[in-house]
Amino acid sequence: MSTSTPDSTAVLVLFDEDLLDGLRSRLPQAFKVVPFRHADVPHHDAFAPAQRGQMYRAASAATENYPEVWVVGRRSGSEARMRAARFADAAASMVRTPALRGRVQTAQGTVEFSRWVDRPGGVARRAEMRLGQAYADSVLAAGPPKRVPITGPFSPSELEVDPDTLSYFLGRLADTSFYSIGGCSEVEIVMWTASERLGQLGPGAVPALVNRIADPDPFVRERVQEALLLATQDERILARTDGEYLKFYDQPASAPRDLVRAWWTKYGPYWALAGSTR
Repeated sequence: MSTSTPDSTAVLVLFDEDLLDGLRSRLPQAFKVVPFRHADVPHHDAFAPAQRGQMYRAASAATENYPEVWVVGRRSGSEARMRAARFADAAASMVRTPALRGRVQTAQGTVEFSRWVDRPGGVARRAEMRLGQAYADSVLAAGPPKRVPITGPFSPSELEVDPDTLSYFLGRLADTSFYSIGGCSEVEIVMWTASERLGQLGPGAVPALVNRIADPDPFVRERVQEALLLATQDERILARTDGEYLKFYDQPASAPRDLVRAWWTKYGPYWALAGSTR
């Protein structure tokens, strides 16, 4: 009360009904006091991930328009309860910085508190984040967009690929030094550059890759599989195959060349105009 402006401050109270009622009765009415709990189980100490997510969203929505947020409550108890309390801190920290942390001893135990104040433009930025989240929610609720089926062959423009680029990366498939390292510090992933680039060329590269699936070099065959896995996920291809692309990892009993030949027999006619790209 001595530090914060009532009409621009919200207080998140962690789990505690007595503390919630006490703050509501003692603070001026202009202070917004918000319970941080799951509505269905206010006294429960076990929170499922979905419940923590709902609590975070509710707290974020309730405090969005307040430049200043306090988080007050007893954090002792089960690990699940302390983990859930961190979601209250996450809601309070949205485009805000910590200005104060402390604790007081009460007859019911130690009450911890933290104060978070806005960064420049915090309210506007949180509003933008809310709109973005609402859009993401609407996309998830609607599900993936339905593909419009295409029954005709590829057009020359869809199959257009620079022949020099195609030839260059096909020639580097056997180069065991042509790679980069990705992943993270714990797990490193080798990314074969020729496969990656050929897979990004789209429909125009597929016939040439199909022709290399039986290459006598097993290293080259593996790189061709990787390139086909990427290339056949091009939306222009998926629109004609009803989402079916070349997958090798889920059919270990089938030889890759047989999988490719079966797929090409089924969908190769769409490349009726692809002769100039081979």
